[in-house]
Amino acid sequence: MSYNINLNDIERNGERSVTQQLVDRFAELIDAGSLEPGAKLPTTRALAEQAGVNPLTAARVYRRLGELGYTTATVGRGTFVRTRPPHSAPADANDDTWQLAALPHRTPSYTEQMLEESFRSPERTDVVMLSAGWADPASFPRRAVEDAGRRVLAEHMDETLNYQPVEGVPVLREAIADLGARHRFATGPDEIVVTTGAKQAIDLAARALLEPGDVAVVESPTFAGTLSAFENAGARLLPMPVDEDGADIGAIERILARHEVKVVALQTSCQNPTGTALSQERRERLLELARERSFFVVEDGVYSGLRFDGPRLPALRADAPAHVVHIESLSKTVAGGLRIGWLAAKGPVLARLAQLKMKSDLHTPSMTQLVAAELLSGDAYEDHVRTSAAVYRDRRDAMLEALDRHFADAASWIVPGGGHNLWVTLDRPVDERQLYAEALREGVTFLPGGAVQPEPTGRTSLRLSFSIVPPERFDDGIRRLARALRAVQRRSRVAATGMIS
Repeated sequence: MSYNINLNDIERNGERSVTQQLVDRFAELIDAGSLEPGAKLPTTRALAEQAGVNPLTAARVYRRLGELGYTTATVGRGTFVRTRPPHSAPADANDDTWQLAALPHRTPSYTEQMLEESFRSPERTDVVMLSAGWADPASFPRRAVEDAGRRVLAEHMDETLNYQPVEGVPVLREAIADLGARHRFATGPDEIVVTTGAKQAIDLAARALLEPGDVAVVESPTFAGTLSAFENAGARLLPMPVDEDGADIGAIERILARHEVKVVALQTSCQNPTGTALSQERRERLLELARERSFFVVEDGVYSGLRFDGPRLPALRADAPAHVVHIESLSKTVAGGLRIGWLAAKGPVLARLAQLKMKSDLHTPSMTQLVAAELLSGDAYEDHVRTSAAVYRDRRDAMLEALDRHFADAASWIVPGGGHNLWVTLDRPVDERQLYAEALREGVTFLPGGAVQPEPTGRTSLRLSFSIVPPERFDDGIRRLARALRAVQRRSRVAATGMIS
């Protein structure tokens, strides 16, 4: 848009030169927002005629505005107000306030805000942290990692220091494929792409499978990282409720009656945050729909090895390898700091995932890949997973006992069959932000349900993680949470009474 600018009051014989007056006038209009970012300014000839100056003076005005950071010029197109306003603070090497103008505008989502808040380590050492579903540091296989690192450095120094194939170090892909053959998520190393954790794998899948406006069906509740990845891809997220039998596949059928679905994302075993497993009937129906309607299924299996009762369930991908992209990592079973994850897929989508991985970071660090390959060799890894699952089962039981003592008259919950988390829904809704703030004052944290659901609900739910907290602390932690809930409910009743009166 071009603007007509009033320059009639420019003083010809004032203390300031005509050039400076014109520069100041444009700067004032830009600072005030009267000339918006991207606005096209009059041509040099038009400015000269309007201001009653010669074209050289007009050119000097625009050159000075450009030097001050107000405008940008393109030959053949003209002069435009810059989209980033100039920074007027004094030059200071330590001054960073200019970044506020230079950074693109972005408002963090509620999910991102709550994740950042609830995962931040509390300053108080007495806080019972029920907000983070991480592998327990006490379970880290320290000696195995140390021995693996020593062998890698001694025997594979060149591989450690050199670039590696984008799909991953061959020996790690082979080890993952062996694991995949046992649990039916892969048949060979050519189906594997190693990623920097499962979160990158989900990001790559979202970018590979979705375009802005595409419909993606996701569990509600689900892993917060899935929500953010799919939202960043521009997808329209539609919810699929989760109950004791896993994701409600009937919701997909209802959605398909009105929309073309591009992707369904779910966790078929040890679902985060409910700990449930998808029933056999629902598994079969989901794959029937995927074949009939030609959509992809993204199967997140990061907790699938941490089942508390019975053997690990086979991956969904076993029965539909061309429709399912399977994702796993070592973050929940070994240690999050290794940042080793992987995708299993076949066909054109596999090549696209590898291309996106190359564009993202070329390849996952060689050292951690080689260490992971050592850890996955033999039976030690699966023995470690079984041992860890037994520890987490005991912690789940301790948390359930604490909930029965302090929360039975206030909430209901699903008993998780595996994983690190427990999903609690209050009988009477409250403001979850207020509850979180009050809980933190009481010395306990949780992840608000709104951060892991794609849609607002009339319920108040909490994800409570039991993986990193010693079982003897659960009673105190749940008691503090119950106390926080009572305080919020009491304030709500007082506020409601005041409104009525």
